[in-house]
Amino acid sequence: MKRLVLGLLVVLANVSVGRASLAQAPEEESAAPDMAGGDKTPASETGPAVEADVGIGPEIDLSDLTAPEPTEAKKVSDPYGAGRKSWDDIVVVPRKAFLKKSRFEIAPFAGITLNDPLIRHYAFGGDLNFYITDVLSIGLEGQYFIKELSERESLVGLQYYLVPTLNKLKYHYALAFGYVPGYGKFGLFNKWIVHWDLTFALGLGRNRTEIIPRRFGDKSFSNDNIVGHLGVGVRLFVLQWLTLSVTFRDYIYNDVFEYLGRHSDNNDPDPDISVVKSNSQRSQSQLVQNIMMYFSIGLYVPPSFTYRTPR
Repeated sequence: MKRLVLGLLVVLANVSVGRASLAQAPEEESAAPDMAGGDKTPASETGPAVEADVGIGPEIDLSDLTAPEPTEAKKVSDPYGAGRKSWDDIVVVPRKAFLKKSRFEIAPFAGITLNDPLIRHYAFGGDLNFYITDVLSIGLEGQYFIKELSERESLVGLQYYLVPTLNKLKYHYALAFGYVPGYGKFGLFNKWIVHWDLTFALGLGRNRTEIIPRRFGDKSFSNDNIVGHLGVGVRLFVLQWLTLSVTFRDYIYNDVFEYLGRHSDNNDPDPDISVVKSNSQRSQSQLVQNIMMYFSIGLYVPPSFTYRTPR
């Protein structure tokens, strides 16, 4: 019985001590500052504690921070996760890499015929063009031809016992007009950017051809023909004064070939060449298309250019 009474007294004593400690806890908390970052600011000497906004951290001294320089690039996030500079990625549309207005083009070239299987011609000459605008030009063209009979020409005689009727080209000159309908650029070996343009040409001129007599030792005669031509090509810009071009031209003219009855039994076995030419013009006149491919190098004068923009 005594043990039971003593146990009850110990329990009551512990309960009373616990109540006293709980009553003193708020006073200690209000006296000490909140060092754990609570939502109340400590009371100052001039006033009571003030509610603080949740989520606002400690005050930061901004006096040492300076505004970035105007040229400093702003960092932004790349859509693929890598950092990049926004100002470096904003690229202004570049100007044309090459201007031709009010400049002369001196373009030596070499060419070869493509559409005649019996006789081949090599051409050597040049163009002299003046660019009225950056896309329109007017110029002169001149070339000299060297002929070469193909292997097929000799095989025709061996297989069919016939001698082909052929003419060789001597020279050609013309007045030509050029137009540039478009231009562009492409990457070369993922290292260089090459600028190019597309060219069209329309010309009118004269050429001289000469017959190749079917019988060895016969005299030949020449023809002076009016020639129109159409051309299309691609020009690559290498330097401010240097270009490389590939051009295809179709020359159309009416040519006169040696007539077939030159040595028939009814005619003089050795007729005068003027009679041969007259008879050929009446019977052996034919429309000819001579398609050629040219490689040329363009040299521009003056060698440099300047951009002029409206104010």
